[in-house]
Amino acid sequence: MDSYSARKLIERCFTDLTGWEKFVLEVNKEYVFRFPKFRETENRLRNEIEFLPILANRLSTPVPDYEFVWKGDRKYPHRFGGYRKINGVTVESRRYRNEWTRPLATQISGFLKELHSIRVRENSLKDVPRYSREEWLKSIGLQHNKIRRITYPLLDSKLRARSEEFWRALLADFAYARFRPTLIHGDLSTENILIDPATVRLTGILDWGYLQVSDPALEFAHLFMHESELGEEVLKLYGAQGSDLKKRVQWYVDSEPFYDIMWGVSHHWQKAKRLGLTRLAKTLRAKTEK
Repeated sequence: MDSYSARKLIERCFTDLTGWEKFVLEVNKEYVFRFPKFRETENRLRNEIEFLPILANRLSTPVPDYEFVWKGDRKYPHRFGGYRKINGVTVESRRYRNEWTRPLATQISGFLKELHSIRVRENSLKDVPRYSREEWLKSIGLQHNKIRRITYPLLDSKLRARSEEFWRALLADFAYARFRPTLIHGDLSTENILIDPATVRLTGILDWGYLQVSDPALEFAHLFMHESELGEEVLKLYGAQGSDLKKRVQWYVDSEPFYDIMWGVSHHWQKAKRLGLTRLAKTLRAKTEK
């Protein structure tokens, strides 16, 4: 069996190992190779490989340094890449300990201040997706239309009514949102944060495919989804940018199940769709009971 066949076999038999967007393979405990599953993920990997050398010179926290880049040929037409493994383990891979919160939040907030201070010039990071405040708010409205088309037919009448009420409130709030578009990682979840668990030292940040210039509140949402206590502490140490920052973070957190459902439907992944439907019912029920 060749390596391509082996990878496809692992993807088919052990889907939990492959992630939603990519398959990750560690080679000789020294290198990490990432194989995108979908065309849009390939595009994000291409951008990541292009942007990271620039960011690496501006950040004190290690990021992947791609040494191997495959752009595709007739035999294997898909893009993939490999980098030397960064020391550490993901926060998600370890049972979270409360005593980690303060030291880890201090380091993450420092990393975010460093990243968010980078200004995107025309001749630097020029292909990073950028949104003005008005463009970002318009994109949320367009996403709502897509969500109505794809997810609403899957909901019962009560959940559909709650969903529409949720989005009306969100769009009304966001119409008055004030923020300065900022360069953000875009997917800062605990699975993309590397630490040394013995010293609680931040050792690296992974998966930069969602790098963009948009609402800084989005940066904190995935932390709140995975470890709310950590997210709260990071946001506090980072410093609020206007009174509605925390509210926007919560809106992003609460809207995530809709995107999970859309992802599952669009990519024919029943597990993601079911997970999104379960989370959506729980989220909207909790908001109704408040």
